[in-house]
Amino acid sequence: MYVQVAQELVEPDSARRFLGERTCCRYCGAIGPGIFGKQTNAHALPAALGNRTLFSLDECKACNDKFSVYEDALCKAVGPFLTLGGVRGRSGVRKTGQSRSNSRMRHTTLDGKRQLNIASEGDADKLVSVDQATGLLSLTVPVEGDVFVPRYAYKALAKIGLSMLPAEELQRFRKAIASLQNLDAEPNGGPLKVGFSYAYVGNAPPALAGTLLRRREYHAPVPYMLFLLMAGSVCFQIWLRSDDLDAHVPETGRLGIRFTAQLPKPEGDYFPISYSDPLQFDWSELTPRLQPFEAFELTFNPQTTEGNLRPIPRA
Repeated sequence: MYVQVAQELVEPDSARRFLGERTCCRYCGAIGPGIFGKQTNAHALPAALGNRTLFSLDECKACNDKFSVYEDALCKAVGPFLTLGGVRGRSGVRKTGQSRSNSRMRHTTLDGKRQLNIASEGDADKLVSVDQATGLLSLTVPVEGDVFVPRYAYKALAKIGLSMLPAEELQRFRKAIASLQNLDAEPNGGPLKVGFSYAYVGNAPPALAGTLLRRREYHAPVPYMLFLLMAGSVCFQIWLRSDDLDAHVPETGRLGIRFTAQLPKPEGDYFPISYSDPLQFDWSELTPRLQPFEAFELTFNPQTTEGNLRPIPRA
């Protein structure tokens, strides 16, 4: 049904790579020798999600400054996952919860080992329970988290996908590209749906990947282009709408690709990471809202010290 047209993978020790050419800005069309700045000025995948090595040569300084608002909204939307996963942004690992709030999560490193510090205040009977049959201990950790603008977070995903588009595809996405210049503009006329899935919740693999999938059959009633972003233990997917090839595609349906990543082990072979069935979000609104998860549930076996964290979406 789909064929891969682009994929970019970033890992901690990967060499620097560059997308595009410095002829004109892909987003605003500006030209001139002084509009781009340093080659490492624009990150193709967000630096806040761990990208240190993949850069866009065809994104001017003015657009890069403007688009930072979108990236900030996306990181706020998944802030707790970045904290729990230990994803290092520009200023280290993101903190979740203010110092004086009732719920706080911090990711620290001690003797070279990553650790999670979680504090939650409230009625212990509501936060902690024990399964008498299995002996498993369950701890519910409410998350205050950050407030984000859903449409801005969606446009962050769209912008990343657009940065990876082959040059011959750009003419089909002029509306989406133009919408990036106006913060509040909609990239298309339909709902801005996001499929969100996660693997395990905790120390995340330090890998980041973007993938563009294009439908094989010209008139098939499915989106022309899908964009998937895998960032450690979370994965996003959106319908990147074209100007002329998606009018016949129905709005109903869901973004339901089950994504599996294969990460190399130091000793050889690969470690598979299977992401969950995607949750469906509509990020069309401009009204700020709390990030999409209200709590995390830690299920812990006191005998084996094995545990599992599960996110609980807001109602």
